Amino acid sequence: MIRPASQPFRVFEALMIAAAVAIITYFHYTTLHVEFMSHTSLHIILRRLYYIPIIYAAIRFGIRGGLLTSLAVTVLFVPHAASSMGGLFESGSIDNFFDIILYNVVAVTTGLVVESRRRQAQRYEEMLALNREIEDRESDLRRIKSYIESILKSVGNAVISVDDRGQIVTANPVASQMLGRPEEELVAFPLRQVFAGQDDLLRAADLVLSGGQTRVTLETELGPPDGRPISAAVRITPHRSNSSTVGIVISMEDLTEVKELTHQLLRADKLSGLGELVTGVAHEVRNPLGVIRASVQMMRDELGDNCPEQELCQVMLQEIDRLDAFVNTLLDFGRPSQSQMGPVDAERTLDEVILLTKQFAIQQQVNIRRSGSSHEHDIWANEDRVKQVFINLISNAIQAMPDGGDLEIALAADDGYLMISFADTGCGIPERIQARVFEPFVTARPNGSGLGLSIVHRIVDAHKGYIRVDSEAGRGTSITLGLPLAKKGEPMKEGMDG
Repeated sequence: MIRPASQPFRVFEALMIAAAVAIITYFHYTTLHVEFMSHTSLHIILRRLYYIPIIYAAIRFGIRGGLLTSLAVTVLFVPHAASSMGGLFESGSIDNFFDIILYNVVAVTTGLVVESRRRQAQRYEEMLALNREIEDRESDLRRIKSYIESILKSVGNAVISVDDRGQIVTANPVASQMLGRPEEELVAFPLRQVFAGQDDLLRAADLVLSGGQTRVTLETELGPPDGRPISAAVRITPHRSNSSTVGIVISMEDLTEVKELTHQLLRADKLSGLGELVTGVAHEVRNPLGVIRASVQMMRDELGDNCPEQELCQVMLQEIDRLDAFVNTLLDFGRPSQSQMGPVDAERTLDEVILLTKQFAIQQQVNIRRSGSSHEHDIWANEDRVKQVFINLISNAIQAMPDGGDLEIALAADDGYLMISFADTGCGIPERIQARVFEPFVTARPNGSGLGLSIVHRIVDAHKGYIRVDSEAGRGTSITLGLPLAKKGEPMKEGMDG
């Protein structure tokens, strides 16, 4: 890039070198008439001056420029040395010959040194240029990596990439959360170690990695070390380069919430149909039950006080009343009713229920503690139905602690819902029925009807809320309700209540 601009200056330098050689030569040839210095001394000085243009030419033009200048000096110096300086090979003037040799040696040596330096400088420039190119590419790679990482972080599914040796290369935050491991415990770890026990997933990964299949989709259950099992849809696809598989990409979608919602919909549909059936059966049973009770009462009244059958009639009446109470419970479960919905102070209602069940809790040696607050947020509900939910949940918790224990009730407003949790230290729910606790007639107590949680679920569902149960047999149960908060200024209205 600089060469065209510096070409005139290089021509000027060449002319300067030629002029210097010409001037020195001129003085060589005219030194016979100089009287203030001896003839020999002057010639020695002039011979040494030839080195200046030779060295300069070698520095500026390399070995070729230096050698051309030294040859020119040789051609100009030899005739004068032979005719006026005693010759070249005579015993008194042999130094003339050595000067000629040295002119060319200095030119070659200086030129070699200069060209070596130039080659080093050129290599250094090339290295600098290569360094800059590498830095630019590294910067591009960093930008690409940052861009890919930002995409992976924004993806809602878990994404893991694996190399051809089965080592995890990258894992996005969703994968860390789903597997219950930080990123540093995933990246560079073998896939078999991270997914130990997931035989179906590992077999599918080996199949895709070996090229036996282009894509595998499966459903599995992941078990994070510190959390509940997660149902996940897994997709395994190959990562190809030059038509060969160099790794795989594993994408995992959490299906737990979807399955829970599906289960709730199926359960609601099942409960709705069952409710209609139960209501019909309860009505059909109630009418003849009333007739039987009236008949037994007439029999008891006609029998004398000392009649042995009097006691039998009393037992029959008690059992009829118990059956009637059960029928009423069935009707509560099965029939939807119109209830007035409006703002309800859940905190006050809960305190009333705690007071109502306090004596029962004391008898069972159960300590009830309440924490948190609704923060002056009312819920949108029917107060009687909400009170029924609280009574059922607190009674169930107390009955689950026959040897005493603690019941912790906590309130907190969150994202448009009032969260109310009931956590006891009782016997817990057996694992075999945990998935069916909201189904009617499912109970762990020998004398339980199995309708309490079904009614609770029906009421909560009618209020457009949700309910979640976490239980561990032998350690206790935690039931969490989410009831929608009331909007300010919203009028009271009729709503369907289950």
